[in-house]
Amino acid sequence: MKYFRLYLRFVIVYMKGKLEYHFALLLELLANTILIGVYFAGFGVIFNQFETIAGWSKYEVLFMFTTSWLAYSFSCFFFWSPMRDMGELVRTGKLDLYLTRPVGPFVYLVLQQFQYTFLPRLFLSVFFWGYSMKKLQINWTKERVIFYCISLFAAFVIFSSITVITGAVSFWTVKSEEIVSLLTNNTYGLKNFCDYPLPIYGKGVQIVLTFAVPYAFTGYYPVAVLLGKGGADSYMGHLSPVIALVNGGIAYGLWRLGLRRYGSTGA
Repeated sequence: MKYFRLYLRFVIVYMKGKLEYHFALLLELLANTILIGVYFAGFGVIFNQFETIAGWSKYEVLFMFTTSWLAYSFSCFFFWSPMRDMGELVRTGKLDLYLTRPVGPFVYLVLQQFQYTFLPRLFLSVFFWGYSMKKLQINWTKERVIFYCISLFAAFVIFSSITVITGAVSFWTVKSEEIVSLLTNNTYGLKNFCDYPLPIYGKGVQIVLTFAVPYAFTGYYPVAVLLGKGGADSYMGHLSPVIALVNGGIAYGLWRLGLRRYGSTGA
């Protein structure tokens, strides 16, 4: 609760600064809304040509990738900007400032910003998520609701962990912006591959998205279980919490190891 109140204070201060240039802020939000709108339009074009993809209907795929996008959007509010900027902080020694704060450097990095540019993605994801659920008419039993909520939280942890790992790499490589974009950017990064059913990709990509960078557990596997489309791999959808725990542990360990390695500009 203490950190939540602190975060709200930081958000207010951060947004007051952004609102000093309110026209630029509105243009940025408008540009992101158009960008996401074009993506959904492209999705519609694809399904105007194909009734199904790998046995998944339009609304099933829409529900799958908006589930993933919900977790991704919330994760990016907290972790995208700090981890993207880690290379610059390490390179210039500005990370020293975070080490002198009364809260931990990681907590301060996350709390002192708010990535508002992901708001259009979140709002459009919520809209199409609700629209797809209405079309699918899923029978939401208590067990399914619990399973879905756990899977959604696990997806948030997986996205957050991967973002933190890419940022923590800066302690060794110094410059990691490209790594962050390669793995987490939804326009041209590997993240883009989890927006469609896993079977449409070759075996190599499936292995990467399942075991190396486990984005398949943020949408495809759990939603396949929920919709009864998992087949022989249906058990994989129940592993999302385990994958989240493993990736969270790796991210925490790598961050702590990198922080101990950091020598600042005066070392």
